[in-house]
Amino acid sequence: MKRRLITILFVGFFLIPTLTEASGKSLTVAVSATYTGGFAAIGKYVSDGEIDYLNWIASRGGIEYKDPASGKKEMAAIKVIWEDNQYDVTKSVTAYKRFKARKANVITGFGSTPGEACAASASRDMLPYLSWYSYASPAGYKPKPQYYWTLLPTICESITPMIKWFIKEKWQGPGTPRIGLMSADLPSWRVLGKTGLMDSYVKSVGGELAGIEFIPLMATDLSIPITRLVTDKKVDGIVFTGALSQTVVLAKDLQRLAIDLKKTTVICNASAWDESLFKSIPKEVEGLYGEVFAVSSEENVPGMKKVKEVAKWAGRKPEEVTINYTNGFVGSLVLEAGIKRALEKKGYENVIKSGEAIRDELHNFKALDIGGIAPTVAVLHPDEPYFINYSRMVEAKGNKFSIVGAWTLIDRIKGAIE
Repeated sequence: MKRRLITILFVGFFLIPTLTEASGKSLTVAVSATYTGGFAAIGKYVSDGEIDYLNWIASRGGIEYKDPASGKKEMAAIKVIWEDNQYDVTKSVTAYKRFKARKANVITGFGSTPGEACAASASRDMLPYLSWYSYASPAGYKPKPQYYWTLLPTICESITPMIKWFIKEKWQGPGTPRIGLMSADLPSWRVLGKTGLMDSYVKSVGGELAGIEFIPLMATDLSIPITRLVTDKKVDGIVFTGALSQTVVLAKDLQRLAIDLKKTTVICNASAWDESLFKSIPKEVEGLYGEVFAVSSEENVPGMKKVKEVAKWAGRKPEEVTINYTNGFVGSLVLEAGIKRALEKKGYENVIKSGEAIRDELHNFKALDIGGIAPTVAVLHPDEPYFINYSRMVEAKGNKFSIVGAWTLIDRIKGAIE
């Protein structure tokens, strides 16, 4: 009899509904992740960071908020669904349709090309879509009303701190420093070659744009564009925008061609740069510089404690907590804040009725303190809403990142979004 009573109580315990289950308040968050395809090397880390944090929230009952009508604390459960977009337009659109069919309230994810392919649909369906490692572009921002956003500005604007750092802090030679651009050949990155855009900006900060080389996303040899910039055009610095897999090829070819990195500075943008390079090319990466949007796991800031806690909960190894994992984490922090603010202003019923409430919070995103992981995240320019406004430079040195520049504000460039 005693054993039967214990069994009944044990079963009854699991049948008692939680507060969230009793209220029936739930939101579905979809993640268009990138685990395969041309950007898989970086997409894996960013996608893991996004999904891990969202699942962590879900495991703790969801998002707590203050109901605007009752003034009471409420919980909205979070259901996380995801698909691999393979950094492919067709796969991304298919994933979007499935997310919509499964009643997603908001979509987040990775990649400008996948995101741009869904921007018009998001606008039509009033389904908020926030994408990481997506650079703002006309294809994404043109559909109105806007329901698609990128964490970053245009590719042109994003690299302005890299250019300023090289010209104003790194360059020590005589005359005007000559800069060459090397970029993955992506639709949203082609704007780098627009006449009168980057050449004017580089000139405005004291340099000269010597040339630009667009390279295949799946590059296996970069010796020709390197030679054109370094030997033919005699650049003093190369600003490289690409993927981690391209950085591996770049670093090996720079060494094979015996390019002196003390004479020719090479700076990689954030999507082509993180700690995983110390495993894939430990020798070749030495002496290269890179742009980062967040601190490394070695830096003792309050927000990093939470990043590590979530990563450990998800079963990640310490070496998996790269800067790009943290970037994905930041993207989900932004999404969480946008959802919570919408719930507290409009209430649960209005939030699930349409995407307008979340849309308004993302489009006019107010400053979010993320514990020193990065400078304050906020939308500063309503006409081109993006969230990350600062980056800083680090050097690959002794199998770790050495900070060589302060957090620098991203400059706006007129015409970059047109």
